[in-house]
Amino acid sequence: KELKDCIICAESRSIRRFSEHTPTSQCSHEINTCRRCLRTWIESEWKAKMWDQLKCPECKAQMQFADVKAAAPSHILKRYERLSSRAAMEAIPGFRWCIAKGCKSGQVHDEGYLTPRFRCVACKASHCVVHEVKWHKGETCAEYDYRTDQSLKKAENEASKKLIQQMAKKCPGCKWNIEKHDGCDHMTCSKCRHQFCWICLAPY
Repeated sequence: KELKDCIICAESRSIRRFSEHTPTSQCSHEINTCRRCLRTWIESEWKAKMWDQLKCPECKAQMQFADVKAAAPSHILKRYERLSSRAAMEAIPGFRWCIAKGCKSGQVHDEGYLTPRFRCVACKASHCVVHEVKWHKGETCAEYDYRTDQSLKKAENEASKKLIQQMAKKCPGCKWNIEKHDGCDHMTCSKCRHQFCWICLAPY
């Protein structure tokens, strides 16, 4: 029987142990890898690289769907088909996946951030496309940010303190913040009734 050397395992194997086609449609070399070694190579590449980065073991040409379908083990082919289908859908402008637990559906959400509420046609759940969380019912995105982002609250509190410092003075008697809107500089604290001068804070 006719034998051929495999470039991967270096064994002389029956010509029937080799595919009739090169690992990819882009390969310009002869068929030098036996079917068993090509499957093993694909399994190794699958574990080490991204699903869409499978390449020929000889010339490193990119394997396309038809190439993977012809040579890959069935368990890898199933996952490859699922991932390639998912990637194709995600390439559609405005496409989003539902993030509800257990839901594997997705759809086009054309409105984008202008209409942040995503309503899944499959499970009917809603989520926010701005924050990627379950829809914050009764709140705008700005209100949700304020409620959940402590840094925003801290910044607002700091701004309030700064404004008070600019517009108010502490009563010399009880240290209560007092604002003066108009009138003379003779002040009377509404809390402790201490009287003082607004300009120099001396007692009256």
